[in-house]
Amino acid sequence: MIKYDIKKINNKNIYFRPRLKMNISQELDKMITTVKARVEREIPDKGFFRSFAENFENKDSKLFGKYIAMSVERDELRDGEALLKLSVLHPNLPVDASNLLVAGNRKKILDYMNKENFKDEVENTVLKLSNSLKNTKF
Repeated sequence: MIKYDIKKINNKNIYFRPRLKMNISQELDKMITTVKARVEREIPDKGFFRSFAENFENKDSKLFGKYIAMSVERDELRDGEALLKLSVLHPNLPVDASNLLVAGNRKKILDYMNKENFKDEVENTVLKLSNSLKNTKF
């Protein structure tokens, strides 16, 4: 077992920094970018594709939800079409609040995600879903 002398490590200008809390807006940006790239890459014009989701843990005390997720699910009734959903998980119960953002083919989903106010719409929806979970009792 190797033993390290912390004083020598700190003298060599190696410092340990705590992780900074990321802003909810930055996390949403990352999630939206990732989902958009996956929609472009994984949804075909026709045929089968697997549903997928991207999520992150909420560390913002202003929001009530524990995890925030954006998912793309295959529409079982229409070939090559998908559903774009946004969900917020309750922090203590196995309950989530979700909202359908758009349904359609790849082009329609990408057009919707490329709208100028898409991020603002997602932020407002997350706030609404988070507030709706506050009244949930078990």
